[in-house]
Amino acid sequence: MSLNTKTEIQKLVSAALKSAYKKKEINTEQYTDINRDVSRLLYEIAAQSGDSAHGQNRERWRTIAAEEVEKSVSKLRAIEVPPAA
Repeated sequence: MSLNTKTEIQKLVSAALKSAYKKKEINTEQYTDINRDVSRLLYEIAAQSGDSAHGQNRERWRTIAAEEVEKSVSKLRAIEVPPAA
C-alpha cells in the first residue's frame, strides 16, 4: 500500500474523530488509540481490496472511517456508563 493511501486514510479517520474530541466525548489518549486502531483496520481493508482512498473512492472511505469511529466511540461510552442498580 502506498504512503499516499495511508496518509489519506489517516486524514479521513482524524476528520471523523474531530467532532467527538471537540465535544469532549473522548480524551487525547482515547483519540490516539481510536485513530491508530481504525486507521490500521482501514489499511487492512484497503490492502485486501486493492482499493485506494483517492478520487471517486474517497467518499466511500470517508463513510467507512466515520462508521468505524462511531463504533469505537460507542464502545467507550458503553464501558464508561455504570450499569443501573
